[in-house]
Amino acid sequence: MGCVVNGPGESKHANIGISLPGTGENPVAPVFVDGKKTITLKGNKIATEFQRIAEEYVRSHYASWVCIPFQVSY
Repeated sequence: MGCVVNGPGESKHANIGISLPGTGENPVAPVFVDGKKTITLKGNKIATEFQRIAEEYVRSHYASWVCIPFQVSY
């Protein structure tokens, strides 16, 4: 969502946001959900872990909007 300088403020105004480290910085990325810092991701799997968090957020908040295929019988 944003860099280490502006990212936390920008992320607080999003449903889900992440503040990514800059080039050469330690791989540490705080994650904000609905304006609150929920976790700080660390290490080489930040992208994978954030994707899992984002997918879970979508499932838990928007599952009723997802179209479920159905079969029509004649």
